[in-house]
Amino acid sequence: MATLVRQFELPDKDKRYKSVRIVGRGTVRVDPKEVLSSPKSKEARQLAKAIVQQHKTRAQ
Repeated sequence: MATLVRQFELPDKDKRYKSVRIVGRGTVRVDPKEVLSSPKSKEARQLAKAIVQQHKTRAQ
């Protein structure tokens, strides 16, 4: 059975990832490198790191 793959197109103002693909029903694939290099992802990692550091400080 062939798998249908098509480009998921969003209006330009909402387009965040160029590698977004819809595969089958309800399955979305995105290149992880593209996600990890996004500014929002970098900001989220910094916030998570700060939370963990704060928790470690309180635990000691």
